[in-house]
Amino acid sequence: MDRSGFESMRAEYKRHAARKVAFIAACIVFMAAALAISVTIGGFEISAVDVYKTIYNHITGAVPEPQSAEYFSDYIIWDVRLPRVFFAIVAGVGLAVSGVAMQSLMKNPLAEPYTTGVSSGAYLGVSLAMAAGFTLASEAVGMAGNAFVFAMIPVALMILFSSRLGDSVATIILIGTALSYMFNAFSMLILISSDAETIADVYKWQVGTINSIGWDSLTMVAAVTAVCSVVIGLLSKKLNIMAMGENNAKSLGLNVRRIRIICLTVMALMVAFIISYSGIIGFVGLICPHMIRLVIGSDNRFVIPAAAAFGAAFLLFADTAAKYLSSLDTIPVGVVCSFIGAPLFLIILVRNKRGIW
Repeated sequence: MDRSGFESMRAEYKRHAARKVAFIAACIVFMAAALAISVTIGGFEISAVDVYKTIYNHITGAVPEPQSAEYFSDYIIWDVRLPRVFFAIVAGVGLAVSGVAMQSLMKNPLAEPYTTGVSSGAYLGVSLAMAAGFTLASEAVGMAGNAFVFAMIPVALMILFSSRLGDSVATIILIGTALSYMFNAFSMLILISSDAETIADVYKWQVGTINSIGWDSLTMVAAVTAVCSVVIGLLSKKLNIMAMGENNAKSLGLNVRRIRIICLTVMALMVAFIISYSGIIGFVGLICPHMIRLVIGSDNRFVIPAAAAFGAAFLLFADTAAKYLSSLDTIPVGVVCSFIGAPLFLIILVRNKRGIW
């Protein structure tokens, strides 16, 4: 290839990269717009102007007089709405990035934490904590610790059995599916012997809700999600190689087993911390990577940050819709995600006639 042809290819690559960066920027703008709208919606009516005025006054240190209308507005906005909004961003980022990593590892568009048993393992851990009082860590991180330990069980079993059964992607997915059913059965057995109030609490958690998120839980989940997302982002080039197929990755000198163990462990930790506070929120990790790949292709160097921004916006939009449709916050965000995600996924499956892998 002559120099002019090389320069032409280089210019074309830069144009493609610029379009992908522009799309990521658009996702971030969309997320910021969703945040600005979401914080103004809630069961207690406060005008948009008063919302932003209250936030500004709180940041600048203007303390309202106790028991005044401004005092209650400050409490509702700063201690109720903002933690919920920011948790939706953090959870959207973590679930979407986990979906990207899982689909790239498995080279399967249906792979995500829920379909591979990770969420079911975490669900069993939380069920034990809520219904039986059994925790493997301190009270501060009891449910999160349980969720992580039990989420790691299907990960460890998938790695162990897959090495004995050929170490293939299809084997791992089938093992994860079988473990998902088994963990759900154990969870049902635990709940059968519980009282009605405990069953109701576990059910609310199971369908996915972020109504009672506070700053303390947000800080811990945000720290874990940030670290884990960075780790997965640093592995984006290796995930690109693994998406080419296991044999191709091995022929290029990649230690497939080690990368798989690292990614699955990091993903399990991130998902466990998120769903231990929010419950199981489906379709974020499944639908967001799909939609991103349809627009910018399958290069994980761009897909991971784009999916993070789009996942945050998607979950924020779903939570905003849940608050708008129910003044008493009786509609869980997980239900809205399912109503939005399922039709979108069906549309993508029907209309997508070309490969995105």
